[in-house]
Parts: sequence; C-alpha cells; structure tokens
Amino acid sequence: MSRPRSSDPAKPLTFSMATSLHTRLNNHISFEMSRSAWIANAIVAKLDRDGQGDVDHWTTDELLQELQYERFKDDKSSAGQIKFLRELLSV
Repeated sequence: MSRPRSSDPAKPLTFSMATSLHTRLNNHISFEMSRSAWIANAIVAKLDRDGQGDVDHWTTDELLQELQYERFKDDKSSAGQIKFLRELLSV
C-alpha cells in the first residue's frame, strides 16, 4: 500500500549563496538539523514578518543574530560578546 500524497509537496530548488553565508549557516545548524528545513523555516519567518517593521515577534536568538551579524558586524569585540550570549542562552 502506498502512502498518501502530500497536500503541499516539496519543490526542489537550486540557488547560490556567498561562501561566507554558507559557512555561517553551517556553523549555525547542528548535524541533526535539516539545512533544507532550516532555510524553508527562515523563509516562512521572513515572509510572515515582512511589513511588520518591529521586533515584537522575534525570538531572543533572532534579536541576538541581528545584533551580531548586522548591527555590530564591524565591531569584533561586541560581536564576540553577543556570540557568547547566544551560546550561553542556547544551553
């Protein structure tokens, strides 16, 4: 007996990303996590959040990522401290 078909089947995609972004993604996800699922969830979160313009719906980790990778990307000391906070909070 075959399994039922999905009501929302997956569509394979191929896209390019900068090596530095690929490295950041690999450092962010664990070996147990699905890269495809993580990217799909990030896209859904971004689409759901677009137009809101506020951070009320962001998780703590998303706020810290914004600080680490955008606001303080040129300030290595602050970025390092934020990275430490993210690691500390993820335990």
